[in-house]
Amino acid sequence: MRTKIYYAGDKPSIQEIATVIAQEFKLPSEQLQPAYMPEGLAIAFIGTEDRGGKPHKVALEFANTLDTKRMEAAAIYCTSPKKSGECLKELRKVLESRGIKVLPEELVCNGKGGLFAGGKNPTQEDVEAAKKFAQSCMNKALNHEI
Repeated sequence: MRTKIYYAGDKPSIQEIATVIAQEFKLPSEQLQPAYMPEGLAIAFIGTEDRGGKPHKVALEFANTLDTKRMEAAAIYCTSPKKSGECLKELRKVLESRGIKVLPEELVCNGKGGLFAGGKNPTQEDVEAAKKFAQSCMNKALNHEI
């Protein structure tokens, strides 16, 4: 099953969570590049930094170029200074508008904001939650429950 683990953002917290998810499948995590498009993925894990309740602009640009030939399903996650998943609502909406099936599970982990935004780095609880999230989503994909 073709699978990719992507993340959008430049903060170490989103990269850390993407790496944890990727390690569950012995795959690399990849920072989203606006011009790079996948083909024929069964499922992709798409992560974003929370930018004031909005997804990272690169995640939105990426989502807006997808169709079902590029990707069948997506599992979405984010890091957020307030541990709010508000940014995932917009990402979900864009993906679903492009015909991508988005799993109902979402992962929201601690993640630092800007210099004065406060927030925390991912905790050990976040790491464990990321592992469970990854396995749960992949099990749904393997069992054709998406």
